[in-house]
Amino acid sequence: LGLAKSGAAAARLLAKLGAIVTVNDGKPFEENPSAQALLEEGIKVVCGGHPLELLDENFELMVKNPGIRYDNPMVARALEKGIPVWTEVELAYLVSEAPIIGITGSNGKTTTTTLVGEILKKCYPEVFVAGNIGIPYTSIVEKTTEQTVTVTEISSFQLETMETFHPSVSAILNITPDHLDRHHTMEAYIRAKESITKCQTKEDTCVLNYEDEILRKFAETLKVNVLFFSSKRPLEEGIYLQENTIWIAGKETERQRLIDVGELKLLGIHNYENVMAASGTALCMGA
Repeated sequence: LGLAKSGAAAARLLAKLGAIVTVNDGKPFEENPSAQALLEEGIKVVCGGHPLELLDENFELMVKNPGIRYDNPMVARALEKGIPVWTEVELAYLVSEAPIIGITGSNGKTTTTTLVGEILKKCYPEVFVAGNIGIPYTSIVEKTTEQTVTVTEISSFQLETMETFHPSVSAILNITPDHLDRHHTMEAYIRAKESITKCQTKEDTCVLNYEDEILRKFAETLKVNVLFFSSKRPLEEGIYLQENTIWIAGKETERQRLIDVGELKLLGIHNYENVMAASGTALCMGA
């Protein structure tokens, strides 16, 4: 339901896996190159609207574009009929063989995701970067193996009803009011962001911003390992900025200098926080 990049990639992946796929998109067929390409590949397309009677066919699964709300009539009808509704990220996760990193937050997601990918390319034979960053997760998932690692940028829209997504390392960079037209309340938006940890276990790690009051309180509820980063104070354990140097500290090890901010091409406190979050995430993956 809904094409764009992620919908087309999800349709192709499902078709390769042997599913009988129907794509439904609101844009008219003659203005819809993605739908035209999928039709040529043998995938059924229904364009120009969202006819509810389409769901009278015997569908087993709906994969919706993250931009489509859950109160959309097609989505509501699917749920009434007991059809599971996933986002493309959930589908990709279930097909993937690689360890996964999930990064979310109101600001800095793309920068941090890109940095983690670049750091891990020095440590792993192959690293894939995907998700909300503009590369559909389903478009790379068949290339993943147990030896590769996937770094994903995940939006609150993608997290709304995530059921199985289980990152080895998650990171929540910050939470500020955003997308309230979609989530309606700040509480619902916070819940969506925090749900990136929902399937994590005590073997996994969540990287959090110590200077975000919401996330500091959230850490107290978690059963996973927490690694904090801070731009305002030294931490007994974690990554922090002091004067112009970023340090890594462990409870039982001496602190280590990571980098002086003068050596960075990224400027500003928000970018120093992104660097700390990316470094902490990469450390947790063995960098």
